[in-house]
Amino acid sequence: MEKQNLINQKQSKILEHKSYLFSTDYVVTRNQETGQTMPSDIIAKRAEARAAINLLEPEILSLEIQLTEELSKTENVQL
Repeated sequence: MEKQNLINQKQSKILEHKSYLFSTDYVVTRNQETGQTMPSDIIAKRAEARAAINLLEPEILSLEIQLTEELSKTENVQL
């Protein structure tokens, strides 16, 4: 179940990044509604969070496919 643990860790990281994005959405909205400048550190961290999510999601998908294949082989051996 090492792959499942890895999947869980990556999903947890995605949730952390999404939480940060959610917590700073008000800054984006404020910028759009009032034109108030967004702090550059928030812009950078939001970009980093999105980039990390975009890397982690396909990694999770790949691990899930591998895990499914392993479980399928195990089931076939037991039959």
